[in-house]
Amino acid sequence: MSELDILLRKKKSTEENSDKKTENNEEVRKNDEKSNDTDEQNEKIINVMEKFLDKDPKIGVWSYPAFLVLQYLYHTTPGFRMSKVAKEALEKGLRDMYPTLFEIAEKIAERKYK
Repeated sequence: MSELDILLRKKKSTEENSDKKTENNEEVRKNDEKSNDTDEQNEKIINVMEKFLDKDPKIGVWSYPAFLVLQYLYHTTPGFRMSKVAKEALEKGLRDMYPTLFEIAEKIAERKYK
């Protein structure tokens, strides 16, 4: 390998490192912007959710399969609590479907009902 090859490789390596640093800086800036956007969005979500805190937390659901399963269990399982199981199933489903919203809602509810 000639001295020229070594110098060219060194120059190329320096340029690549410079490009990588520029890319990394842009990535950090974009992540910071996303973080700020996410924080602002979370604040908006919290403000909307807090408006509902004084309302009655009952939910009505229309579902024959769910109704039939709950009725069956209620009539065949001693001590079965329909509302507890329905609550747990609904919360599990919402947690899986909307993890971020559910996490925010849990924090708000925990703060309110400590």
